[in-house]
Amino acid sequence: MSAARTTGRRRAPGTMGAAGRAAAQEPLTGSGRVTLARTGGGAAPGWGAYILLYTTQPMPGGGRAAIIATTAPDHPDLNPAWGLHRPATRHSEPGTATRPLWEYAAAATPPQGRSESAAGYDCRLALYLLTTPLAPRLIPRPAAVDLPAAAWAVDLYRTIHLPPGALHAGHTAVCIGRLLTLTSKEC
Repeated sequence: MSAARTTGRRRAPGTMGAAGRAAAQEPLTGSGRVTLARTGGGAAPGWGAYILLYTTQPMPGGGRAAIIATTAPDHPDLNPAWGLHRPATRHSEPGTATRPLWEYAAAATPPQGRSESAAGYDCRLALYLLTTPLAPRLIPRPAAVDLPAAAWAVDLYRTIHLPPGALHAGHTAVCIGRLLTLTSKEC
């Protein structure tokens, strides 16, 4: 597999890219179909639960980015009727995760191999984070909700550009961040 490219540069408003920590930066916004999935507990006991948002957006210059954003199960924009605030099974992780999502992905997957490059490892973690909320879109489950129309805002902190051999479900990049707002446009 060729190397994934990780960007840590600040994106220009209205473009895709990795977000740094500059306070003046506009969040990435969009609207359309959104899937929310509750996950957690795969890393180790006591890690808490994450709600992952999955949506897509076109990339400048072509390609499609998967937007993966995390939030707490008790985020005020999550409708309690969706049931994401409750553990799905008795084995589900209760509570709210406090560790960064990237650390969760690293703890829930095998460690970086000796012959695996840093870019390859980043690509593997990004694909793990992509498949976690994408799977319930394809095969619905109780701990997920699919919104046909929603507006969202995300503070991005990492973008992984997938190499040609690692493209997944038509995505050319995985953008990872924190959910700021979500407004369902349900009928």
